[in-house]
Order: sequence, then C-alpha cells, then structure tokens
Amino acid sequence: MRTGVAVLLFALCWGVAGAQAQTRYHCRDDQGNTYSLSRPCPANARTTAVSAGPAPSRPSYSSSSSGYGSSPVRSVPDTPDHYQYLSARCKSLDENIRSAYSRGIKADVLDGLRREYRRDCRDEERDAYSRLSSERSARDRQRREDEKAAQMEANATREQEARFAQQCAESRRILANKRARTDLTEGEKNDLRRFEEAFMARCKR
Repeated sequence: MRTGVAVLLFALCWGVAGAQAQTRYHCRDDQGNTYSLSRPCPANARTTAVSAGPAPSRPSYSSSSSGYGSSPVRSVPDTPDHYQYLSARCKSLDENIRSAYSRGIKADVLDGLRREYRRDCRDEERDAYSRLSSERSARDRQRREDEKAAQMEANATREQEARFAQQCAESRRILANKRARTDLTEGEKNDLRRFEEAFMARCKR
C-alpha cells in the first residue's frame, strides 16, 4: 500500500514538473540579435543552444551578440539618415522590421516583411543611400573649401600686417635720421613735422 502511494506521489510530482518545464530554443539572427523561443528557430536564424526550464511569460530579446534570457527588450535604433529619401511605404516597412523583436512580431510575419522589403524597396534604398552619400560628400567638399578660403584669408591678413609693420619700421628709421640732423632748413623742418604727424597717425594706432 505504501509503495503504491509513493509511486502515485512521484507520478504527480513528475507531471507537475513536466507541465512547468518547457524546451527553449536559443536563436541568433543575421543581424546578431539573440532571443529564445518555445519552438525551433526560424529559417533565417541559427540555433545556438537548446535547454529545458520554466516557461517564461514571453520570449526575451537582447541586442547583444553574446547573451539571452533575462536581458531587457531591445529598443529600436534611432531613425537612419537615409529615411529622408525613402517613400512612406518603404520607410514603414523598414521600421516594422527594425522594431519586430521589441513588438513581439512572429518570425513568419517578419520573414514576409523582409521579402516584401527586398522585392519593393531595395532599389529605392540603394538610391537613398546614394543620395545621402552624395549629400555628405557635397557637405565635406564645401567644408574643405570654406576651410581653405579661411586659411587663405588668414594668410593674406598676416602678410598685410607684416608689410605694414615693415613700412612703419622703415618710416621710424627715416624719422630718427631726420631728427638727428642739425642742419635742417626751415622747409626741411616743416617737412619733418608733417612726416612725424603722418607717422603718428599711421603707425601709432
């Protein structure tokens, strides 16, 4: 009798444990995102591990390439720069693909979105990246031209200041020589005064 009861209790405990346990498939997609599912990984993802344990209330996702389980739900990246050149439909498709894991979109639905995007938006995406690249190249070229113009202007200013300093130094030398003379006529003295005034106005700023 005791043996029968023990067998019955063991069976009940095993049944409860089996109901609470669930096989988990740990997957990694081609973008490096890892997640776990209660069913085999989809065709576009690689199975990294298979384990048994308590069934989680929902699959957990991670943007890390080397972790799974209790990682927080990954956030959707910032809007890419090339979106400004995409049509509203292709932009919406790409946003749905990029936010699929955080929104819990099923793998088969995600595969359909990707097929639709490849079919209808790949050429448009290429054009968008090309336009973005051209725009950035134009900005870089304009920046380089502005820097070159600013450098040339700075060089011209330095050269002008150097010439001005040289001219004032020469005027100062001439003025010193005239002042040192003791045989100046009245006309030469008048010339000296005018030269001094001009020198003070121009070089003593």
